[in-house]
Parts: sequence; structure tokens; C-alpha cells
Amino acid sequence: MKKEDSPFRELHLLMLPDTGRTLMYKDELVLVDNIGISSDTDSVSDFIATSYPFKLTFTLALFCLCGTMRVRLNLKEYVLGKNDVLVILPGSIGECLEIGTDTEIVAIGSSTHRLIGEQQTSLSMAFLKFFTSTPLIHISQKDMEESMSLYHLMRAKLEQPDYAYKLEAVTGYLQVLSYNGYQWISDYNRKSLQRVENRQQQLFDDFLELVQAHYAEQRSMSFYAGKLCLTPKYLSQVILEVSDRHATDWIRDYVILDAKALLKSGRYTVQQVGDLLNFSNASFFGKYFKAAVGCTPRKYMLG
Repeated sequence: MKKEDSPFRELHLLMLPDTGRTLMYKDELVLVDNIGISSDTDSVSDFIATSYPFKLTFTLALFCLCGTMRVRLNLKEYVLGKNDVLVILPGSIGECLEIGTDTEIVAIGSSTHRLIGEQQTSLSMAFLKFFTSTPLIHISQKDMEESMSLYHLMRAKLEQPDYAYKLEAVTGYLQVLSYNGYQWISDYNRKSLQRVENRQQQLFDDFLELVQAHYAEQRSMSFYAGKLCLTPKYLSQVILEVSDRHATDWIRDYVILDAKALLKSGRYTVQQVGDLLNFSNASFFGKYFKAAVGCTPRKYMLG
């Protein structure tokens, strides 16, 4: 499937919900939170509102001040609690599953690197590598308080009428915030040095990368085992040991995630979705989908 034909509904910067606390700088930066919003309003539950998978086209950092928020990101579930930060990179497939009525979230979305300046290549690569594999990180209360101070300073500058240097001021605050993020990564990695990554964990990670790249065309264990120069039996055992799930379940989940997005896109019939995902016929696709989701593709599409 070509990238330009991606079925996932894209979540653009301008689509972040307006809670009454939303600030925009041109088309490049959004600051939004639900701080102080009454828990009996729809704005809290709809803070990030979607009931289907979406693909982000920008970088989004979520800071949890209190309460809990549950999300699914690239098929993995994460629960944000107090002093947690979730960084979602462009191209990620996400879904907001639940947000507590007592939860306060601050979101900073940026569609460009211009606002944080030209960072060192090594630092930028470290940032991407870390948050690709570890999007959720816990920080100290002190670090969260500093982050919120920077956030409120940015808001103050954007709200200041006739201030001629909004770009420069906001860029400076974002640079400090991004360098703090590099420090969080450094601290996390230093604490993790004692944990030696074993061969099985690496195989599991490599397997998921392959599945993410090929699930639309390949659903057989022999294909993935061949790519990793292993026997299907051994690879299946490793995946089960590491994740407590069968390898075929992981493949199925990627296929179903894509199928759901295709069905909800409004661009394809059930038959076409089955064809796009390389099912031999609509009947086989229907049985595969119903076994995983509990309803037929058509019922899901119209529901």
C-alpha cells in the first residue's frame, strides 16, 4: 500500500480540540490544556476525541499533571499518571481510549523543527530513537513544575497583544524544554545501564518492526522467520516468551488496526478493504475480521 494512499485519518495540528484554553502560533505550534475546566463538561472527555485510529502529522507532547489517561500508540497501550510525559512522533498511529474526569493534561504540538532551532544531529537522533521505542517517560515533580513554568511563559507571550517578538520568545522557551527532554533521556538511559538487553528481546523488537512494514502483504510466520534467519517454530517460541502473546496475534492486530481504519475512512467497500489487505476473497476477510473484532466488517463500518 502506497504511503500517499494511507487509510488512517490524519490528525493535523489544527484539529486539536478547543477546550477554551487553546492557543495557536501560525500553523506551527499549538498550546492546549484542560486546566481548571469543570469535570462535568464535555471538554474534558473530548480533550483528545477519537473513537478510531488516527495518524499524527506533527509532534505532540502530553504532560499529565494529575489523574490518568489511557491511550493506544502503535498497538501498545500506555497509561499516563501524574508527572508522566508521552511524546508522540509524526507518523505514529494512535487512539485515545479513556481520560479520567479528574485528569489534567497539557499538550504541546509542533508541526515544524524551526521553533526549536537546529539541534545537534546526535541529539536529534537520540531523541527520535528514544521516543520511538519509549514514548512514555516519568519525570520528577521538580521537572514537571519547570516544564509547566515554561508552558505558561509561552502562553503569556502568545497572549500578549502587540508583542513583536513572539517567535523569538517562544523559540527560546521551546529550546529549553527540548534540552530538558534530552536530559530526561540521559537520566533514564543512565539508570537503565544495569539492564542488559538480551537476544530474545531484540528478536521481538525486530519482529515487530518487520510486521509493521509488511503486515498488509504478509501474514505467514515463515515470511518473518525467513527475514530473521530463524525457523518459524523458534521465532514463535521467542515471541510468546517475551510478550506472553502469540506471534500470529501481533500480526493479526496490525492487520485489524489497518482494516478498521480502512473501513472507517469512507473511501472503500468491504470488498476493496479485503483486496487492499491481500485477502483471497471477501468471505475470508469477513471471517478473519469477525473472529478478531466480534462483528462483521460491514457492521463495524456502519456502526
